[in-house]
Amino acid sequence: MRKLFFLMLLAILLGVALAGGGYLLLRHQTPTWGSAKILTLTLDAPLEEQALEPTLPFFGGEQPASVALLYRGFLAARTDPTVIGVALHIHDASFGLAKAQELRRQIAELDRAGKPVRCYLETAGEGGNGTLEYYLASACSSIALAPAGEINLLGLYADSPFLRGGLDKLRIEPSFLTAGEFKSAGEIFTEVRHSPKAKVALDALLDSFYGQIVDGIASAREQDAATVREWIAAAPLSAAAALEKGLVDELSYPDEFRAGLEKPADGGDGTVELADFLDYARRGSGNLPGGKRVAVLFAQGAIVRGGGGSDPFASEMLLGSADMAAELHDLAEDDSVVAVVLRIDSPGGSALASDLILREVELLRESKPVVVSMSDVAASGGYYIAARATRIVAEPATITGSIGVVTGKLATGRFQEELLGITHDPLQRGANADLYSALKPFDERQTALMRNRMDDIYGRFLDHVAAGRKLDRAAVEAVAGGRVWTGNDALAVGLVDELGGLDRAVALAREEAGIPTADKLPLVYLPKAPTLLDLISRESGSGLEAGLLGLVSDRLEARLEARLRARYGALVGLGRPRLELELDAGWQALTRGL
Repeated sequence: MRKLFFLMLLAILLGVALAGGGYLLLRHQTPTWGSAKILTLTLDAPLEEQALEPTLPFFGGEQPASVALLYRGFLAARTDPTVIGVALHIHDASFGLAKAQELRRQIAELDRAGKPVRCYLETAGEGGNGTLEYYLASACSSIALAPAGEINLLGLYADSPFLRGGLDKLRIEPSFLTAGEFKSAGEIFTEVRHSPKAKVALDALLDSFYGQIVDGIASAREQDAATVREWIAAAPLSAAAALEKGLVDELSYPDEFRAGLEKPADGGDGTVELADFLDYARRGSGNLPGGKRVAVLFAQGAIVRGGGGSDPFASEMLLGSADMAAELHDLAEDDSVVAVVLRIDSPGGSALASDLILREVELLRESKPVVVSMSDVAASGGYYIAARATRIVAEPATITGSIGVVTGKLATGRFQEELLGITHDPLQRGANADLYSALKPFDERQTALMRNRMDDIYGRFLDHVAAGRKLDRAAVEAVAGGRVWTGNDALAVGLVDELGGLDRAVALAREEAGIPTADKLPLVYLPKAPTLLDLISRESGSGLEAGLLGLVSDRLEARLEARLRARYGALVGLGRPRLELELDAGWQALTRGL
């Protein structure tokens, strides 16, 4: 009976998928792709690097906006004679400054191709900080603002909670160790405010971000930096004030903005067709078969052992070492791929998983060039897997570095006994059997053991960076110590080779592979989002029933941990002090919108 149920479920799912596919075919026939058109793009949701979850079109699910999809669309639009411009609606920029810089660069390239990007803002930060939204909008050829909107160009604000006082009241004892004097991931539990070293690094980061924002807006709006700082000091600004000061070019309602788009630029008769940017980008798979090509492999999320992928429940990405190793191995074996761009957006994670991925990067580099393109964050383990690439390209605002190790646990024995009345009577065999116990902090001997393991991993990290960057180890030690850098500053200290985005990384990959600039070379985007059948096949080791159940149960532990980490940070895994190459949660927060 159960088997029959699952067969019926499979049939329904396949029917839905097929019906949805037919629906999409009909829907996508609506635009007349050969006519002159303006592509309309709305940013109103978090922006991942690559969408990896399967979709069911019948239920309205399509491949969502991602850096990969937007990049494909912008590339195609540059040379498509039917595209005359883009209308960008920015509702919410739920991503970091580096992603905004990648989008600004694509906007500028399209403008240089004679295809202006016009931006519409209902508001920039109603009830919140709209600095990132306005920074992105400023790259457009013109900005329209709703008459009742406002520009909350407030600048930068970073606040990190510290739990030490609360933990003391709860009799919970933090026991954290770090390798690197700037490695601050455990300070949320051990301190009541930033340590002097952490404050120095955070101040430097904010100074760099602030300067990039001010200079970027000033250049785009043809103002001097002093004027932009005056705008920031005066914000929030009403729509009328924003227009008067030159932050926006017009005030209009959405219907008025749309009507303006549909009028031919030369004032002639007829209308211009408006077409959905994402539909336009989705027309091709982006993974063209046959011939020589450059692969763009997206490595996004916290680094974990085993499988990875997206977690739709927590909007978290997991970068699984097994999955990434398989992708890198396949690329090494694929003779049609002449070079690889490894696009990294990761705060790090497991030290072991990071090392396993790095090994595959090393093996891949033996057969073809590997150019790293850094997104919002490529720090700690995210920098570890980049360290031996052929070339490293970072955005000016990329958060990188953090070359250090952290481990620790929160001991809850006193909390349980003194506040809850819960007692334990542990028994053990082996001097260190209680090493990972959440009941008590590390003792002196255990601290020494953990310190030795951390020093070993830290030493491997330094050696990898020194070899990959062709630097003396002492030079690496001087910029390591867990110190976090922006891409701008990382370039100055030798941790990256160039500043730029995907375009520059692809150009360098072609150059390293010896491909002439004039030669057309398609891009393949990886990993591919699995289909429903892919997932069933992948999980069906114990038969169809197990495969379908696997769609629900697969990686439940990892996904639960990811969800809890998103809400409670390092409180997760209290009794499992793993050796981590991970960025402090407070730093990570800076990459998810300002």
